Amino acid sequence: MKIAIVSSRFADKAGNALEALRVSCQKRLQELEVEFIEFRVAGAFEIPTAVKKVLLTKKFEAVITLGVVVRGETSHYEFVAGNAARKIADLGVEFATPVIFGILTTELTQQAEARGNLGKDYAEAAVEMLATLREIEDAKI
Repeated sequence: MKIAIVSSRFADKAGNALEALRVSCQKRLQELEVEFIEFRVAGAFEIPTAVKKVLLTKKFEAVITLGVVVRGETSHYEFVAGNAARKIADLGVEFATPVIFGILTTELTQQAEARGNLGKDYAEAAVEMLATLREIEDAKI
């Protein structure tokens, strides 16, 4: 299995949560003996563009997205989180490839920090989806 991780590097005050996501995801992929490479982009809004480029290379069987968007005092949260989620979902369907939505969208920085270990779950979701898609391709009826 070859998996790409596309992660944002900008997380404002939630940088620790983002780093924990990255570490827990990478550690779990290593435990599962999955080959992976990470690509970093500025923020969550830029993730879909990088995901599409990754998918166009046809070098990877799945993509895991990682980022943190914390609601602030402006409507910026809705634009970033909503558009990123929609585009990421669309890309998975368009390319029939698992694209795991690992962008934490929280009200408070503390909530993001409490969820930093979810990276391992995103790694497992990617591997599980790959297995399911292979099962579908190999189905004999």
